Amino acid sequence: MASYNFDQFVASLNKGNARPNRFETQINLPTALQVSGARQRNMNIRLESVSFPGKNIRSVTNENVYGPTYEMAQGLTYGEEISMTFVLQNTHEQRWIFNSWQDMIVSPSTYNVSYYNDYVASMLIFQLDEADKISAGIVIKDCYPKTLGALEMNQSTSNEIIRANVGLAFKEWVPLEINYDSGAYREYAEYQPSTIMKSRGPVIPNDRFPPQNRPTGTAHVDKFPGREKGMFEDIGTKVNQALEARNQVVAFGNKVAAFRNFFKGITKSTNPIGNLGIKGFGGF
Repeated sequence: MASYNFDQFVASLNKGNARPNRFETQINLPTALQVSGARQRNMNIRLESVSFPGKNIRSVTNENVYGPTYEMAQGLTYGEEISMTFVLQNTHEQRWIFNSWQDMIVSPSTYNVSYYNDYVASMLIFQLDEADKISAGIVIKDCYPKTLGALEMNQSTSNEIIRANVGLAFKEWVPLEINYDSGAYREYAEYQPSTIMKSRGPVIPNDRFPPQNRPTGTAHVDKFPGREKGMFEDIGTKVNQALEARNQVVAFGNKVAAFRNFFKGITKSTNPIGNLGIKGFGGF
């Protein structure tokens, strides 16, 4: 006999159901982008769709058993990217923001890559109920735009609006504890970073080097000492030239030694012509 009835099922549905069109997002951009608050709000408003990322337990087969093998947990992974679709403004402002973010990660002029902690940011995704109150949510940590989708133009359509697709890579996501009455939220206590103890005292895992306020520049030119454009390339060229010269000297020395050993063998041999590989010549 079933442990529930139809009335209980209806009562459960009346408590509220999660609807895919009832959501809200907050994308926190890196401070180096210097995007105004109004533009960030406009970007969040024009977000048409977003995916809640999944979570996977990485497993390995245990074959050191007598009998059937089975899977054992090995670690934690967050496999897929976060897919976002924006209703694009005619100035392509939303796409321009993510393109600028990518240019901050890899400079288009020097091709230098910024430090990880300088270009990652966080993102909040909330589930809303019918009263537009937050009922659930997650915070996505260390995300950045990995993929910027192509825009499709078409002369046969006149009423369509262009959508811009963006794929975010991320490190992890954490569920949020929601206070339904006040709308406040926080991470669950078990997800808070722990302190690692060492002999000289506690060390917080979030310590970073170099400092977060390393200058980036509005033109995305990396001016960190030792990373100017061409410096490492010039050093590498000089090193390669020195190694090539050294190899030529060694090769020449090997040739001299080979000739020296060859003539030394001729002078000590009773049949020098034979050492030259000539046989049957002049009675030798």
